[in-house]
Amino acid sequence: MKNTQLLLLTVAINTILGTLPFQTAQAAAHKDAKDAKIEQLEQRLRALEQHLSSGSNATSTSKVEDLEGKVKILERKNELAVENAAEAAQKAPKLSFDSKGLLFGSADGENTVRLRGSIQSDARFFTSDGSGAAINRFELKQARIWLEGRFFKYFDYKLMPDFGANATILADAYIDAHYHPGLALNVGKQKTPISLERLQGDSDGTFMERAFPTYLSSNRDIGIKLHGSFAKPGKSAEYAGAIDFKNFFTYEIGLFNGGGDNGAADADKENEDNKEIAGRLWMHPFQDSGIDSLEGFGVGFAGSYEVPKNNRTALKSLRSEVGQNTLLDYTKVGTGVAAVVANGQHYRLYPQAYWYYGPYGLLGEYVLSSQRLTDDQNRVAIQQNNTAWQIQASYVLTGENNTFQSVTPRESFNPFSGHWGALQLAARYSELDIDDKSFQIQTIKNTKLQLLNPSSSISAARAWGVGANWFLNKNMRLMTEYEHTYYVGGAANGGNRPAENVFSTRLQLAF
Repeated sequence: MKNTQLLLLTVAINTILGTLPFQTAQAAAHKDAKDAKIEQLEQRLRALEQHLSSGSNATSTSKVEDLEGKVKILERKNELAVENAAEAAQKAPKLSFDSKGLLFGSADGENTVRLRGSIQSDARFFTSDGSGAAINRFELKQARIWLEGRFFKYFDYKLMPDFGANATILADAYIDAHYHPGLALNVGKQKTPISLERLQGDSDGTFMERAFPTYLSSNRDIGIKLHGSFAKPGKSAEYAGAIDFKNFFTYEIGLFNGGGDNGAADADKENEDNKEIAGRLWMHPFQDSGIDSLEGFGVGFAGSYEVPKNNRTALKSLRSEVGQNTLLDYTKVGTGVAAVVANGQHYRLYPQAYWYYGPYGLLGEYVLSSQRLTDDQNRVAIQQNNTAWQIQASYVLTGENNTFQSVTPRESFNPFSGHWGALQLAARYSELDIDDKSFQIQTIKNTKLQLLNPSSSISAARAWGVGANWFLNKNMRLMTEYEHTYYVGGAANGGNRPAENVFSTRLQLAF
């Protein structure tokens, strides 16, 4: 058994040793093939890597170029969209609402329509009145809603009806063409360029009612007016509307139908053909001078001329300032006269000035109105020279700027935030003198003739008043004032009419 195992081991060793050269050769051949295959694979891999590398760069470059092209296209589309939006915005109409009303207009500002309005609600309480007929009352002084704006850049317009004072009237209706600030043309119904206080905005006055000088000028009238504005050398004038208190120098000259003292457009045109010429020069001599205290000083001169013929409607009654009681009544004639008419030349001379500096304000004006009067049969004639003047001072207690265009509070009234608006205090003195010749008795062909009845009309009035204006915001104002007016004449038997004392208040909304 032991020998058998030894024999088998010997055979196995011989077999292994016998096959060893063959296996070694076979392994070498297999190694060579494997090495060749590996080398071939490495070559293919390198080729593949090179291919992939070169292909990736080309693809990346192509993709980048494609992306850059798409980005440029998108950028251009965005630019076009922005340009189209800007162009559309330039052409699109605009709508806005602020303290000056509702504005609708083109984007370039050359065409606009603005809706505005104002309400003045008054109360008057008399402790005594000159006529003995006045009663304490509430009244709607003003209720206006109007359109104003511009067409085609150079044509301004205004259309303003008034529904207050127990009547409906068309206060303003005009077109103003202004291709150059130095030469503009206004046509329609407008304020005549005479009284300084009349030309102030109807919602901007320091007192509820205008003073006596305004009553000796015409009111609104229908006509045509040339006007213009100029700046100091080296400066540029700016068009500021039909009534300009902004530029260095302005002028106005117009031809109107003629309404008489305190009169509006004269309706009696079928019986007359006279026209009124009215003009005004105004300047701010210290504008842009560097003298702050005088920048707000303005001075001017106005005048008018007309020749009415046998015109009754041109003679309007004159009233007291705040109480609005009749002082001069041309329908209450004197001895031997059936009617009084304006029959001959009528002219006015009207110097005027104002000064505003910080919270301080002063305004003054004087007027001479000279009108030839006759009786309806032209038997007796006089040149009636009536005069009036006023001076008013104001101070803004809360420190805001005092201006001819009212006061704008720094902060609107809001008690929850501790804001109280602006407070202005004011005082005024005014006089009116009626020519004594109006009441003289003349003997013509043994007939005594007297144009006006001295028992019905005063010969002089002296008025002083104080007031306070509380500006709740830019649009709302509460006004209070007290005025005392002393009269000469106007009572029976040559006596003086009793003095008028009136307390008045107004709540005003203007936008």
